[in-house]
Amino acid sequence: MPIVSKDAYKRSLAKRVSLNKQILKNPYWLFPVEDFGHEDFMPVGRGDKSSSSCGVYRSLSVCDNIEGHRGKSLNGVDVTDKVIVRLNHLWCNKSSCSVCFIRGWSVNRARAIEGRLAEAVFRGLGKVEHVVVSPAVADRGLSESVLRKMCRKALKDRGIVGGCMIFHGFRLAKGRDVLVWSPHYHVLGFLEGGYGCRGCIKSCSGCSGFEARTRECFKKDGMIVRVLPERKTVFGTAWYQLNHASIRVGIKRFHCITWMGNCAKHMFKSPKVKAKIVCPCCDEEMVRSVHMGSRHIVKDIGHVDYVSIFADERLDENGELNYVPFGGGFG
Repeated sequence: MPIVSKDAYKRSLAKRVSLNKQILKNPYWLFPVEDFGHEDFMPVGRGDKSSSSCGVYRSLSVCDNIEGHRGKSLNGVDVTDKVIVRLNHLWCNKSSCSVCFIRGWSVNRARAIEGRLAEAVFRGLGKVEHVVVSPAVADRGLSESVLRKMCRKALKDRGIVGGCMIFHGFRLAKGRDVLVWSPHYHVLGFLEGGYGCRGCIKSCSGCSGFEARTRECFKKDGMIVRVLPERKTVFGTAWYQLNHASIRVGIKRFHCITWMGNCAKHMFKSPKVKAKIVCPCCDEEMVRSVHMGSRHIVKDIGHVDYVSIFADERLDENGELNYVPFGGGFG
């Protein structure tokens, strides 16, 4: 049963949306949580705004690569012959912050995960796969630390030799607009010998591949371990799983991200990751710029008309640049 009344939930939701309209884009960020018996956990982004600086507009970045935008679309809008504009804000680094968890904490942690896994690939661990491990229903009431150990063993038994584990305590309930307790881990990691079962049409009987192995292990431990379809990017997968992660309330250093096996923290040093803003249409690095045009740009992330990234005309009606980079014009 919900631990808050419907009225209290509506007030809480209205407050979060007023601070961050992006919450409306995903039901996982939106729906109430049925956490009876697990009140010490919550999805990321369900806490208070961390400081008055969270979400404050800082600058904008522009991609002027007109050639690279031809025939492309952004949010369903054709961007041919247009520049792409992205608004930049100040973000804190707290997973609980309702303002910063999507574009602040999740982005920073996803960059770090991408960098460490790239180093692991360079060291010869193979190709990164997206794996989900779910404990048996009877074990869902165990503590998170115990579940994590059980899931690590289940992964090891199935040939996952290392990776990053992201804890999810809740799932969307089937047929109901609510989140329910269903602990599981999303893993970005490496399979010994790689995952050779994708596209395979042979019977698993007598096979030594992952799918045959996980079926045999399931008979012993009851753990459901699945390799998901091939990802587009490591960063994108990590970012999505992080902004759906769960944290423990009242503990300063609860780690919803842990590393295991050949990717454990003591195995090698993570490389320094340089943050850069990339155009979603052409993958070119965007340039910090000044808006010189007459268009009214909404900069409050809680405003109903706020858009974080959009396409605009390169030139105004007088043939002048609408956006000028700091230090000079575009090439």
